[in-house]
Amino acid sequence: MPDDELLEENKKKEKKPGLNIMGLLLSIVFGALAGGGISFALITLLGSNTPSSSNQTAIVTAAIEIKVRFIVEGSFQSFILKGGRDVIIIDLLSFTVGSDGCREEISKRNDQIMSALQDLFIQKESSEMSNSAGLDLLKRQIRDLVNRITGFVGDKAKYGVIEVYDHIKAITSVQ
Repeated sequence: MPDDELLEENKKKEKKPGLNIMGLLLSIVFGALAGGGISFALITLLGSNTPSSSNQTAIVTAAIEIKVRFIVEGSFQSFILKGGRDVIIIDLLSFTVGSDGCREEISKRNDQIMSALQDLFIQKESSEMSNSAGLDLLKRQIRDLVNRITGFVGDKAKYGVIEVYDHIKAITSVQ
């Protein structure tokens, strides 16, 4: 009987709740691994907050807008129109360009642009520029003309002349 009593006492000791250090360590390790795995999966799935190299190049090469005054206000530049009897007087002609390179090319090729503008205006009649559709067409033609002279055509057009602004003072007859 003493053996039976010893066995029962050992069983009672084993059944007592106690601090199981090994179980605690295993739960901490598994918890840390699960948290790290979930964090890694979320970061991979959602991505990081730093831009990738392709986004950085897109930011660097994005077009900017620069104002270029070609015919300065108050200079009253005149151009002969078709037939030689009418003259257009332009008080201001400016461009919005998409790059410093285009601005530099406009200043280098000032004479060529003035000559091309003269050639453009000599093909126009005063009636063509007396309505908004004719003025819009004229602005598009000037934009295309300057872009062609400066070399900003095709894919590079977004870095060339983007918009044309003009102030036509008068269209008058010359006797």
